[in-house]
Amino acid sequence: MKNKVVRFVGIYLIFMLFAVIINLLLEIVFRLIFEIPESLDILGIILFFSVFNLLGALIFFYKSYKARKMGLLSLIFGQICEFAFMRPEWVLGIYALEISGETILPFIISSILYWFPAWGVPSYLILNVLPKFGLWKTS
Repeated sequence: MKNKVVRFVGIYLIFMLFAVIINLLLEIVFRLIFEIPESLDILGIILFFSVFNLLGALIFFYKSYKARKMGLLSLIFGQICEFAFMRPEWVLGIYALEISGETILPFIISSILYWFPAWGVPSYLILNVLPKFGLWKTS
C-alpha cells in the first residue's frame, strides 16, 4: 500500500511540475506577445492545474495509458473546461458563432500547446524517458 501511495504522489508531482513550469511559462510569454484580455491569475492557474492534474494522475496511475491517449484525454477534458467553466473571450466568440481567426487560432493553440501536452508529456516522461535514466520504475 505504501508503495502505491508513493508511486501516485510521484506521478502527481511530475504532472504538477510540468504544468507549473510549462503552462505557467506559456501563460506569461503569450501575454507578452499577444493581447490577452483576461488577467493573469497565477494562483488560479496553480489551483486549477492541481485539480486537473489530480484527475490526470489518477487516470494514469490506474490505466497507465500511453502518452498519445493521455494527451487526447487531456485535450478533451481541457476543452470541456474551457467551454463549460473558463469561457475565455475566444470561447464566447464561438458561442456567438463569430467564427474567425480570432476564435479558431486560440482554440488550436490551446489544444496543441496547453491541453494535449498537459497529460501527454508527463506520461511520456514517466513511461519512456525517466526509466532510461533509472529515475522511474515502470512496474
